[in-house]
Amino acid sequence: MNVKDVMSKEVVTCNPQDYVSEVADQMRTLDIGCLPVVSNKKLVGMITDRDIVTRSVAKDIKSKVEDVMTKSVISVSPEDSTSDASIIMARHQVRRLPVMDDGKLVGFVSLADLAFPFPHVQEISSAMESISEPRQF
Repeated sequence: MNVKDVMSKEVVTCNPQDYVSEVADQMRTLDIGCLPVVSNKKLVGMITDRDIVTRSVAKDIKSKVEDVMTKSVISVSPEDSTSDASIIMARHQVRRLPVMDDGKLVGFVSLADLAFPFPHVQEISSAMESISEPRQF
């Protein structure tokens, strides 16, 4: 099974100049944990609930997305297998990946997306275990 078969195709994004407080409110409303950051139709980063807490709230500063987003983005293509996507998630300890096709954001795939319809239970279980391991800094 390929990523394109399970990914979300309607992706909400934000831009680097948005205020973190507005993005956090949007994430709360949508009940999601991250948003791709897009500038001039190009994916330039990701902002997660963790980014907001550790880089903005914890520092008690008013920030823009570009100040707290994660700039190095790991992605997959729609043609990648779901098994490969779960391996990438495990390796990088992430639960969600943007799906890029020819440099354009075309979707989003989460660990939960890979769990249905359960074709690769072992890979997903392994990915979840790796994602949950403490990072070595």
